[in-house]
Formats: sequence, structure tokens, C-alpha cells
Amino acid sequence: MQANTATAGTADATSPAALQQYPPVLEKYTNEQVQQLVVALEEPFDPREIKWRVTNTTSDRRRGQVIAYADPRAYTDRLNALFTVRGWTREYVVQVIQNFERKERGNGDGIISGKIVVTCKVTIDGLGSHTGLGEEWADNENAGTSAEAQAFKRACSCFGLGRYLYDLDGNWVDLDERKQPLSRPRLPDWALPKRNTAATAHRNGTAHAATNGNVKREGAVPAEFADVKARVKFLCEQVGLGLSRSVSKSIAARENPDEIQDVGMLSAVSMKLEDTLRGVERLRAATAVVGETSFSQLCREMNLPGDCLDDIPDRRTLRQLIESLERAAGATPMPQNGAGSTLPAPSRSALDSARELGATRANLVREAQRVGKLRNMKVSDVVDRAAKGAFRFVGLQRLTPDSLPALKAAIDVLRQVEQ
Repeated sequence: MQANTATAGTADATSPAALQQYPPVLEKYTNEQVQQLVVALEEPFDPREIKWRVTNTTSDRRRGQVIAYADPRAYTDRLNALFTVRGWTREYVVQVIQNFERKERGNGDGIISGKIVVTCKVTIDGLGSHTGLGEEWADNENAGTSAEAQAFKRACSCFGLGRYLYDLDGNWVDLDERKQPLSRPRLPDWALPKRNTAATAHRNGTAHAATNGNVKREGAVPAEFADVKARVKFLCEQVGLGLSRSVSKSIAARENPDEIQDVGMLSAVSMKLEDTLRGVERLRAATAVVGETSFSQLCREMNLPGDCLDDIPDRRTLRQLIESLERAAGATPMPQNGAGSTLPAPSRSALDSARELGATRANLVREAQRVGKLRNMKVSDVVDRAAKGAFRFVGLQRLTPDSLPALKAAIDVLRQVEQ
């Protein structure tokens, strides 16, 4: 009898229906994001998460050698903080092997016992899978829990999580009457976290850097950090070199946003850049009414290096340009074209349309970013699919108010994508 292996998807794989049902698989993380995630996974735990287990004792049992370990919940918290509960899974396979002989320490007598062997497979969406093996004697009342924890942590160490604990040497300390350490050994500097990770912030309850009404935990969650960094890069391209440097320097004391490593600081820069972009959209709208010639003349009067967006040095200058151009837009009755012929006087609605274009364009990008996170797609690909050929992401800044219906239609398409 032939096995039934085709339970679904019997349509031709190259048919339009199949292509729609199974969109092209895109990489979840860029190489840079993978490197950031690996660094975050390898980050040492908060010292308060570290526990010590006695492995050897002296003959009088007053001193013992202890090794460091972390509870499995610390591993789980780190994975949840970096990838959310939907971004990773673990699977266990448990076996019981009978009739093992082992010798009791101290008297040399042998006993027959079984062994619990657990295999754990940890899968992180976008990074792959690793397995780990754990084992414990079956006569231990906590054999299953112990073997399961061992397997889980060994699988995690293949991703770099908790691997540093294997490099710590055993320390000899004084023991109490219950054979427990009287003091905690001091961890070496290399085994201490260099910054608060999201898992540490979750444990400690430290929350800072409120952005857009939401509270972000202190410390950079690499996936979140990468998203904020990408947003800042996009905004810098939109507002120009001079303004982006000015904003970054005013908040983080660095002209280059790429040098900012704190997610709270970077989020603050992102907010300020978004506000700056709204000013740039007003500038473009006013320039569309008064004309490029008037804008260039104003730049010369203000002694700017040129009439490009990159030549605007700071937000104060941007504000002066906006105010001057908007006054001119309201008072310009008969602008001329390049040949000197008069054009119909622009109505106030022309300025309003230009402003609406900027706002709609920004809304489209925000919706595309949301959908991109849900579907693991690039923002540019999301925009191009939603536009259905009416425009392309690379040409967003060249669109005119005539494209408003197409932009709004694309936004409607994206808003239909479930949260």
C-alpha cells in the first residue's frame, strides 16, 4: 500500500494560486542582525541568576568545589525576550534505559539502576535548530526534571546561550553543616554582562526610555535594536545629511547614528527624526507651491552652502525655511515657469495636498513596517506588492499629489493584514 504523504497543497506548485498561497521564502534576519543576535545570546546572565553546585568535597567535608550554573528559566527568559514566545520552540524525547550498574561513592558497592535519557531540540525561527542530551539515574526522584534541564541547556549552548558557564573553573569554598557554600565565589569580569539585556531588564523590572507612549526596557534587544536602527537609517535618508547629524549630535553627542549602541538613545533619535521629517514634508509642500527658484534664492539669502536638503544644517534653519516659504506660498499670486510665462495662481488647497501627500507617504511606510515584521518581508517588497504596480518603493519621494488615491489604496491593502 502506498503511503499517503500529500495531505495538502495538491495544486500545481507553479500555478498562480499556489504562488499566492506559498509566497517566496525570505530570510528572516540579515547577516548583520544574525551577528547582533549571536552577541545577545552569548551575553552572560545577570550574576543574580547564577547558582553554585557542590561537586567535590574535602575528606572532612568542610570545603567543597563549586561550579556555576543557571536555572533553565533564565535561558527561557532570554529566548522569550529576544524572539518572543512565538519565535522559538523546544521538543523533548525521553527514554528509560534499564539495568545499568553503578558504584556508590565511598563504599564501592554496586547497584543496578535505570537511566533517564532526554533529548531536547531547540528551534529558533530564522536561526535553525540544535539538540542537546541530558541523563540522570532513574533512582533520583528528580531524574526527569534534571535530565530535561540538562538537555535543554546543552541545546541552548549550541546557539551560544550560557556557553560561557562551561569555561568557568571550579572554586573551593567553605561549606556549612548542610554541605552548602558559605559564600558565593566572585565571577571574573569576562563572565559579567557588559550591558543590561532584555532578559535582565525583565527580571529586574527596570524600564526606561518611553517612546511613542510605550515603555521600552533598558538594554538593547537585538531584534528590536535592529528594527530601530533600520528606522533611523531610513529617516536619515529622508531628512538629509545635515539634519540627521544635527539631531543625532543633540541627543546622543554623536553625529553618526550608526555609532549609537543604546536602544533607548536610538529610539529617542528616531522620534526626533520623525518630527524632523514632518518638517521636511512641510518644506517640500511649500516649495512645490512657490517653486524651486524661490527656494534656491532663500537658501542663498540665508547663506546656506547650497539648495539641497543635505545643506540644511539644523532644525532651527529648517524652521526658518519653512516659515519663510509658507508665508511666500500664501502670498504668491502669479508664479512663473522657467520660460517666464505666468501660471495660474495656486490655491491654498495645493499646499494642503502636498502636506497630505507627505503624511500619507509616512503612513504607508509605517504600515509596511508593521506588515514586514508579521510576514518577515522587507519594507520595500511589502510596499511594491501593496501598490500593485501603481508605484514602487524606490520612487516614493518622487510621487505627486496625483498619486494620493494609489497611496491610500495601498494603505488599505496593508491594513487588512491581521495584527
